[in-house]
Amino acid sequence: MSVEVLTDIASVERLLPEWRGLASSAARSPLEAPDWLLPLAQGYLGGHGVRFLTWRADGQLRGVAPLSLIANRPPLRPLRQLAWWGTVGPRMRGLVDIVAAEDARAEVLDSLCEWLRRERQWDVLRLLRPQFASSTPARLRDEARRAGWTYAGYTNLRSTTYQLDLPASVEEWERFLRPKSRSTARREARQFAEDRGGELIAALPAGELAAGLDGVERLLRQRWGADEVYFSADPGFRGLAHEAVPRLAEQGAAWISVARDQAGIHACLVSTAQNGYAMALLVAATDADAYRKYSLGKHVFKMGIGEAVARGCHTYDFLWVGGYKESFWHAQPRLLESAFIGRGVVGRLMAPVLARRDT
Repeated sequence: MSVEVLTDIASVERLLPEWRGLASSAARSPLEAPDWLLPLAQGYLGGHGVRFLTWRADGQLRGVAPLSLIANRPPLRPLRQLAWWGTVGPRMRGLVDIVAAEDARAEVLDSLCEWLRRERQWDVLRLLRPQFASSTPARLRDEARRAGWTYAGYTNLRSTTYQLDLPASVEEWERFLRPKSRSTARREARQFAEDRGGELIAALPAGELAAGLDGVERLLRQRWGADEVYFSADPGFRGLAHEAVPRLAEQGAAWISVARDQAGIHACLVSTAQNGYAMALLVAATDADAYRKYSLGKHVFKMGIGEAVARGCHTYDFLWVGGYKESFWHAQPRLLESAFIGRGVVGRLMAPVLARRDT
């Protein structure tokens, strides 16, 4: 395969239709969707160098590695860090890796390692939580050992994600919960409709996606106040969400599940998907006493996951922090590996330091 390095966003934009096609059949994470990563790069990575690697065979796109070259400035000289798109920027970070056709993945990884050996403009490569069972960490660890680089692996609170293996049909999903839980859910939904005129919607129509995103933002701000981490702490995140989620929805790769009544939205789940992998991007529910008895948060998850099953997904990722994700939904904790890989005097020195900071 031939490898090409794109060094500007405009060139990547021209690649979008091919990139979409590759990701829809080869991505391992919803956050590898080009309609998420391209708006993210445009909004957050404009000050960094683009190093977007593409691999082709017989003219057909077979693999991509969306990287940025970030130059931080310690006292002596810039620390040149290669980082996958999505590993810096908004708080929703990680779960981005090479995306390659299954029969080409090993060759793409070998070619990436060859490019890393040949390319002299980096000191540290950041690998942040690629998908569970990804072959990339082991291949880079082996390359580091052979090349004399430092591989500084680390874990932190977000290293463990909680994933649910989905049944093959909606009928099986409807029977997923225990009989008592199913009965309770039916009673709560009926009460919500009778008491409040409420409705549960598995996937909002396209014209209501903006209202759904506004609803989840409002609920997150109400629930967490100054401690809210997505919208309050990051002024750019609202623009990213309102651009990327509708674009993903157009491709059948995002949907918003809500519980609402005449007073507005009281629970909201934004789900995304790519190549059978689905994920909870954002979720929020009211903590008002009048609505607690309806368990609206569980209802939007039940609908959102059911929609993932209907769309042919095999995995649903709840992301970090266990609790009811394990006890109620029976999600499995899965460790995602992270590392800083350093080369040269500066890189080998700084990789363990950066790893300790992220631990």
